[in-house]
Amino acid sequence: MSDQYEAVFARYDTDGDGRLTVEEVTAAIAGMFPAAEVNDLSGIVRALFAEYDTDNDGLLTATEFVPLAENLPELGSEN
Repeated sequence: MSDQYEAVFARYDTDGDGRLTVEEVTAAIAGMFPAAEVNDLSGIVRALFAEYDTDNDGLLTATEFVPLAENLPELGSEN
C-alpha cells in the first residue's frame, strides 16, 4: 500500500485495529460532507461496504480500502 493510502487509512482507523468499521467509514464520509446528516449517509456507506468489503466481514481492511480510495479521490486525500 502506498504511503498516501496508509496514512489516510490510519487516520480513519480511529481505534487502530487495522480495520475500518461502518462507524469509522461513516465518520470519514461525514467529514467530506460536513453538512450531511449521518443518517443520510447510511445508504452510501452500505453501498460502499457491499462493493468493497470483499470478504463480507463487515469491516474494511487496508487492502479493501485502497480500491475504495482510488475510486473516491476525496476519501483518499489527506486534506
